[in-house]
Amino acid sequence: MAGRHRAFNENEVLAQAAEVFWQKGYESSTTEQLLTAMDLNKGSLYNAFGNKKQLFQTVVKHYAAAIFENLRNDIEQSHEPVSVIRAFFKEACDPKDLSAHLKGCFLGNAVSELASIDQELEQLAIEKLATLESIFREALEKGKALGHLPADFNTALNARYLINIWNGINVTRRMYPSRKELEPMLKMSLNMLP
Repeated sequence: MAGRHRAFNENEVLAQAAEVFWQKGYESSTTEQLLTAMDLNKGSLYNAFGNKKQLFQTVVKHYAAAIFENLRNDIEQSHEPVSVIRAFFKEACDPKDLSAHLKGCFLGNAVSELASIDQELEQLAIEKLATLESIFREALEKGKALGHLPADFNTALNARYLINIWNGINVTRRMYPSRKELEPMLKMSLNMLP
């Protein structure tokens, strides 16, 4: 006998769950809040995603995959990969939606929150940020191969520096939510990119 057909759009319910986790954090998000946001009953939630921890793991993987796929596609299609990195950072300074802007980085928030709560979930968020660092490195290596960066440009070290800037700007944008305040700081931070 075939399994029951899911009567919901998985991408949509995961986006709703991500929103709850993003706003409230993992620990403070209740099952009831998640069920309400996802418009699911307990049985559907547990059958589809398991418990809250398993749901969070699925959300982190789903969220990161979407962001990373778009960024990698932009880098692959560009003849100016360093410009793609600059644009990615500039978008973090853009408060089109102030409430979203003030939430910071979903993955960075998870690393900070989960350090003393759940080592397995913290490690998952760290792995995803490490993937972002590797994407920065790929872009820098492509830029170097195209002659846009000096031959002695250390792509590994600078990719690590970029992830440090990424984590920092996502905290700082909570303090200084306007583009006018953030962009000069970001420009100064990205001066390492010729």
